[in-house]
Amino acid sequence: MKKFGFTLGEILIALAVIGVVAALVLPQLVTGQKAAEAKASFNTAYSLLAKSIADMDADNVSVDPASYNESQSLYRALKQYHRVTIDCGDYSAASKNVSVCIGYSGAAASDVRDNYYIYNKNKNTKALMNRFDDGAFVINNGMMFAFENPGIGYKWISIDINGKNKLPNRWGWDLFTFELVRGDVLPLGAPGTSAPYSTNPRTYCNPNGEGNENGATCGYFAATNEDYFKELYTGH
Repeated sequence: MKKFGFTLGEILIALAVIGVVAALVLPQLVTGQKAAEAKASFNTAYSLLAKSIADMDADNVSVDPASYNESQSLYRALKQYHRVTIDCGDYSAASKNVSVCIGYSGAAASDVRDNYYIYNKNKNTKALMNRFDDGAFVINNGMMFAFENPGIGYKWISIDINGKNKLPNRWGWDLFTFELVRGDVLPLGAPGTSAPYSTNPRTYCNPNGEGNENGATCGYFAATNEDYFKELYTGH
């Protein structure tokens, strides 16, 4: 009776083929998973922020940006509507909880407390940190909210969707900025948000841009382009 089987050579060839296929496919799977996770986290962050604004409105707490002309006033109001695990305060508390809280606007370029960068992944240009200096907090899922609350003008809420202690800590990758407009909150760059950001939002979400606000409007594209995160992680 004939016995059928594989020779050692045939087994080795089969293993080599499997190895080549795995080497080609696995990176794409990993990249796809990262993109999917980032997209889900962005949607969660936006939903939580929008819900908190709606809850404020339901409680007759003002959702008019003109009501928050005192520095940190929006931060103080909004944190009441989230499950805050760490209250970071403002930059005066920059040495506190630095692993999860926003850094110090006056820090040197090498200061690890000040480690947020622009959208252009080929540049380690620091983001304009005084856009996040009017209060911050971390919520129970690890996301960090940071506020820009000048006396008169726009009111921004930026969210690190995977927390400061997880990289890349880049605007447009894991840090996204939203603006409180009357009765609503929109991704910065959307129609109705502040000029010049909404006038030409691509200027502030440019893969090749080098300015220190590059990435500020990427939330608008993440919210409106179904393939934003896929394109971000695959480079297409």
